[in-house]
Amino acid sequence: MMNEQKQQRGKHMADKQEEQTTGAPNLDAEREELLQATQQFIRSLFRTGVQLALVPVNMLPPEPRQHFKAAGREFTRGLTTLVREMADDFEKIVEEPRGDQGDSAL
Repeated sequence: MMNEQKQQRGKHMADKQEEQTTGAPNLDAEREELLQATQQFIRSLFRTGVQLALVPVNMLPPEPRQHFKAAGREFTRGLTTLVREMADDFEKIVEEPRGDQGDSAL
């Protein structure tokens, strides 16, 4: 994390020096810097939200906490399996030939 911030500062300083020598701002560099700052902000918001959501769970004693987290992992696996199976079914439906139905509709 710290290396990433140092690299961003170094890049920012190099861009400023380039701007001073050329006299024109480097819009691509500014856009890239804004994109990186936005991504970092969104990640930090997400991490904060997850931490807040887990506060009640983390207040539990160790054994119930482990049980709750295991149940959460199991639920997540089941949900991803369901979504994957639904996507496979939709793909099969889309790939099926329609036969005469397409010609009679025109």
